[in-house]
Amino acid sequence: MSFRLIISQKLYDDLVSHALEEWPRECCGLLAGSVIEGIGRVERLYRLINVLGSAVEYESEPRSMFAAIRDMTMHGWDVLAVYHSHPTTAPVPSVKDRERNYSEDVMNLIIGLTPHPPLVRGWWLTANAHKEAEWQIEAHSTN
Repeated sequence: MSFRLIISQKLYDDLVSHALEEWPRECCGLLAGSVIEGIGRVERLYRLINVLGSAVEYESEPRSMFAAIRDMTMHGWDVLAVYHSHPTTAPVPSVKDRERNYSEDVMNLIIGLTPHPPLVRGWWLTANAHKEAEWQIEAHSTN
């Protein structure tokens, strides 16, 4: 399922802040909301814990993932995107990112921290390929 993701400026800023706070380790998290008529509107950002504490890979800590999924279920939201940072490389999917992809129906946002300001790019991933995803920051939102 392909959709255009819309994230508020506030949640986008939180996403980038999470990456900067975790530097030099990779951060990871989820964006949740609903898809209506091809638009995925982000309602909440869930910061997850990277149990690997690594600068080159991440693995979500199960308790933080469970708490996020439980809250999403309570609100009737779906996982729209998985995000993580690349502290020292461009925000382009690695082979490991593609192989460990959460779902082909979930967008992947990667925050590259080598440029200033950080650069965020969205991707649709499969085990063997990646395609840039359409997304935007909504300047005026209630989030």
